[in-house]
Amino acid sequence: MRSPRTTLFFLTILVTLLTTSGCSEDVSSVTAGGPLEVAPDFDLTLLEGGNFKLSNYKGKPVVVNFFASWCVPCGAESPVLDKVYQDYQSKGVSFVGVAVNDTESKAREFIDRYGLTFPAGLDDTGEIKDAFGVYGMPTTYFINREGMISYLHPGAVTERLMQHEIDKMLEPGDST
Repeated sequence: MRSPRTTLFFLTILVTLLTTSGCSEDVSSVTAGGPLEVAPDFDLTLLEGGNFKLSNYKGKPVVVNFFASWCVPCGAESPVLDKVYQDYQSKGVSFVGVAVNDTESKAREFIDRYGLTFPAGLDDTGEIKDAFGVYGMPTTYFINREGMISYLHPGAVTERLMQHEIDKMLEPGDST
């Protein structure tokens, strides 16, 4: 019979592996070596009012973050997302959060709890999530000026990864 301490040790390892899968510091593009895909257009009603239509942002880099209030890694990455948003909004980079598999009240509570300042809305039908092929939370898409997905990252993002991908999208004449 295992001691409670041994069991706790193995549970800690399991939880760590489950919550960090897909959260590497690798900054190589998922789309490297293959053709870029056009980002699906969507129209999202924002929780703070108004709407976000992706096609209205053509010519600007856009970061789309899919999250859920019940997602532990989503909460963990929130300070990073908001910091990078604050750092890059003056450079013309737009951010939008898309809450999925959630309720409006829980999404609002999540945004308030983590102090997110970028626009966000609720994909209450799952249509946007399905159009992007999102299967896990969080997932972040980097969409270049031409409206092409230049990188997608399943799992929690790091500041370094976000800076790397956004800086690539801001390079003059770069379409990746």
